[in-house]
Amino acid sequence: MPDTRTGAEEIRWDLSELFSGIDDPQIDIVLEEAQNKVTVFMERYRGKLATLSAEKLAAAYAEREVINGPVYRLNQYAHLLFSVDTSDDDVKALVARVDEASSLLHNQMLFFNLELGALTEEDFSRFENQPILTDYAYKLDKIRRNARYNLTEKEEQVINLKDLNGVTAHQKLYNELTASFQFDFELDGEIQKLNGDQLRALRQHPDPDVRSRAMEMFFGRYAENKLIFTHLYNSIVKDYGIEVGVRGYRAPISAMNSHNDLADDAVQALNDVTTESYPLVQRYYEIKKKLLDLPEMTLADIYAPLPEASRAYNFDDARELVLSAFGGFDGEFRDLAFQMFEENRIDAPVLPGKRGGAFCASSTPGLKPYVFLNYTGKIRDVATLAHELGHAIHAMYSSEQKLINYHSILPLAETASIFSEMLLTDHFLKQESDKAVKISLLTNKLEDIFASSHRQNMFSRFELGSHERIGEHLQSSDDLCELYTGELEQMFGDSVKITPEFRWEWSSIPHIYSVPFYVYAYNFGNLLVLGLYQKYLEDGSGFNPGYKKFLSMGSSASPQFLTSLVGADISQVDFWRKSFAYIEGLIDSLEKLL
Repeated sequence: MPDTRTGAEEIRWDLSELFSGIDDPQIDIVLEEAQNKVTVFMERYRGKLATLSAEKLAAAYAEREVINGPVYRLNQYAHLLFSVDTSDDDVKALVARVDEASSLLHNQMLFFNLELGALTEEDFSRFENQPILTDYAYKLDKIRRNARYNLTEKEEQVINLKDLNGVTAHQKLYNELTASFQFDFELDGEIQKLNGDQLRALRQHPDPDVRSRAMEMFFGRYAENKLIFTHLYNSIVKDYGIEVGVRGYRAPISAMNSHNDLADDAVQALNDVTTESYPLVQRYYEIKKKLLDLPEMTLADIYAPLPEASRAYNFDDARELVLSAFGGFDGEFRDLAFQMFEENRIDAPVLPGKRGGAFCASSTPGLKPYVFLNYTGKIRDVATLAHELGHAIHAMYSSEQKLINYHSILPLAETASIFSEMLLTDHFLKQESDKAVKISLLTNKLEDIFASSHRQNMFSRFELGSHERIGEHLQSSDDLCELYTGELEQMFGDSVKITPEFRWEWSSIPHIYSVPFYVYAYNFGNLLVLGLYQKYLEDGSGFNPGYKKFLSMGSSASPQFLTSLVGADISQVDFWRKSFAYIEGLIDSLEKLL
């Protein structure tokens, strides 16, 4: 049996900076001190915000950060432990305890933003244009604008408490159930036990029979559990729809748009212009079908490797490739990524019970982030490493912000990560002289773009349709499968055959369960970066200062202002269309190589 080790097996993160272990007595101290401090905070400020000076409001914000910071770190620690072993009952108990404590603390401090939003114009005017509140000015303005969606304090508290055993419990069940899936798959004449990520990674296997069987088995498990997944999705969407209706949002997606400070029309324009560009997807997959010499291309084949360029990368190779790519852009970028490796802030191996996918987790400005991977040695895993380290660099730049502004809004949160992937692709293309490898790199990049943009747009369209339908009445499994299949057909046209098992793909998309309408942020971020990267190629190192300023500002200003720092006008449809011109240029380059 061939050696499948990648060198990632020993790459484990060190969480001791957070806590020494699950039994660390500091965990109890953090929770007790937070409760004591929030009690004092409530006594000091509840019902009194209308009487505060600007100086005292700034002091109140500072106290909130003192309360929240340690709890955020504890929350991060518990969920990082859970991510690498979703079957550990002690870890699950800690997660439940921390989630409950966090919900209680959040409930007790709900009054703060509610009172600020309810202030009279005269009372609120005392806080406007005050230098001492500069760090909080954007959030204060946003609180004011979104106050019309607030409920009473008691109603907000009830929602948070009922969610613990309601929608949050449904989301946990989804994550635990999907993480528990193990598959007995025949590969190379042997039955191998694989988790979901390992099985899905076989979409990149050179044998079409393996790809097809892997996807049939993967989605077959979701079909077998259709009762659970359909019930969970209906319940989560129905709960979401009821809440946004009670709050008075125009549509279900409006709640996320408001949170992201983006107009409904702007997000709809992004959706429409992406859908308008689906022919680019279809054009590309017609090319790939010829490259693979397949009489018929199915959805199981869309990530298939090209025969001449199937190459594995051990983790050390991936590390050096990513660091070199970052160094070619900016020495500081490379140094920040290097620290993530040197300080053991990455967890890379594929393990039983480990949740799937990849992420970068950051909690507070004073603590560097952690990166979670399931590294299998594919070229896409190298890109994923660059992607998540881009998130880490973004977090490290924004660490100069207050906690309230530290985390970027979702549509801009993907900027540094996707930009970092493009740096890696550019670095690959410059290094390689082999035509077959260049073709492989271009196909990989185009597929990554389509996965991050067009497929996410398709997921978003499915969400829009499913939320509308479930708002009217609960949907059956067949209803949801039919809706999803329609979106697949619109995106791929006749370029790819949609085999029956893919009708269940909707049930395997964790984001539509965990954070409704999250996925359009990937499309927004991806297309934004395509435009920004073109500007970087035009401006050279002159681009870097504005880009670093953008990253350092976290969520301290509106998306419109932040993107203007790097020369982007996100309100203009023409800006988004330029991104598609860039994609078309990549396809043209690919055709020239053939």
